[in-house]
Amino acid sequence: MSFISPKILLSRLGLRPRKAWGQHFLLYPHQARRIAAALEAAPQDLVVEAGPGLGALTVFLAQDAGKVVALERDPALCRYLQEELFPQGSTVEVRCQDVMDFSFLDLSREEDGPLLAAGNLPYQITSPLLFKLVREKAALKRAVFMVQREVGERLTAPPGTKDYGVLSVLIQYHFALTRLFSLGPANFFPAPQVDSVVLRLVPAMFEVTAQDETLFSRVVKAAFSQRRKTLNNTLAAQAAAFGRSQEELRAILKDLGIDPRRRGETLSVVEFVGLSNRILRGEPGDSKSPALPSTENPR
Repeated sequence: MSFISPKILLSRLGLRPRKAWGQHFLLYPHQARRIAAALEAAPQDLVVEAGPGLGALTVFLAQDAGKVVALERDPALCRYLQEELFPQGSTVEVRCQDVMDFSFLDLSREEDGPLLAAGNLPYQITSPLLFKLVREKAALKRAVFMVQREVGERLTAPPGTKDYGVLSVLIQYHFALTRLFSLGPANFFPAPQVDSVVLRLVPAMFEVTAQDETLFSRVVKAAFSQRRKTLNNTLAAQAAAFGRSQEELRAILKDLGIDPRRRGETLSVVEFVGLSNRILRGEPGDSKSPALPSTENPR
């Protein structure tokens, strides 16, 4: 299958990149090949691709995997992919669907096995999609995503840095994360104003285990809810939401050797896990259980 310049192809289709959807198309097939190779798909694998666009990456994913489910929200691009690039009978199933409305868990159950995932993620959906994958990680075997450099820095950030936040903690707990390579703006049409980075995520067991992952997530989000405030003003102030009194929560922090005057951004992933486990157990002889989990997923 010959590669057509995205600029020429879009012109032929009478389309323009949609800035509101963060559409930036890969210019060079060898870069798409690098991304596909990093996923290490095999003939027995099913790959879910988020936002195939003009299909530059999809073509190479299809060469390696047994099947590709390509999720494209743009109706015009979806028609092109279905009618011209991957007609009926292809190993690529193009779905006109937003990846945020897609259930990785349902497809994994249908296939009776974990899935691979890949994609060049627009900035505006990157964080929501990663939070979604945290919740649905049981469906995944491995994922390779291209994201803006800023997001890559947030995901890999250590405690005490400006980029360290909720997403950093949750991704580092749930996945083994590897930064593979970077791509500059000249690799895309239209050229973005930032560099991009390709990351591999593999679901993994962290060095310590959160006994209640929902509670762990809630504790992390509470600690970062007012970033510049201390744990005493964030966690302790929300103690009732965890089924604890403020005095109990301060006692838990003291017992763990965590100064309540510290900010959430200074706690390591290990400390967050230890804190959530201790909140779950409570004080000796305390039979209270944490409050029901919130359904909120703040960025």
